[in-house]
Amino acid sequence: MARILIAEHNEATATYLVNTLKKAGNSVELVDNCLDAWRISSRDMFDVLLVNVVMPGIDGFVLAQKALQDNPSLQVIFITGFAGVAMDTHATPVYAPAPVTTRPFHLKEVAGRVRYMMGQGSLPAAEEHGADEGNIIYADFAKKTVNRHA
Repeated sequence: MARILIAEHNEATATYLVNTLKKAGNSVELVDNCLDAWRISSRDMFDVLLVNVVMPGIDGFVLAQKALQDNPSLQVIFITGFAGVAMDTHATPVYAPAPVTTRPFHLKEVAGRVRYMMGQGSLPAAEEHGADEGNIIYADFAKKTVNRHA
């Protein structure tokens, strides 16, 4: 079981994440902005931070940077409907933690990703080969990802 802090302002996405992760046996705390998440993460220890990149006030990148200063072992999953933009190193701010995977995953796989990050499972076979190690990954909650360059 992981202690998870979710910073998500979209109600439908937040509800989905909370329900999915609690059903998988995790302890989940939800906030709808990064400032509150920063306050909570600085006083309580969490195993995983799920944060939307685009949030009101401070963005998810700043939150992750600050939370990792307080808890360097924190596992961070960035969630965004714009994974292609978030993964673009030219568009990503220099202060953003670097992603450890080049393959965004869909939120329906979030419980499995949390288990993997906690050392309790493995990635799908297609991703295990050459999977990077680290504590920052991106999730994509867009309905369909199209790769026109493949």
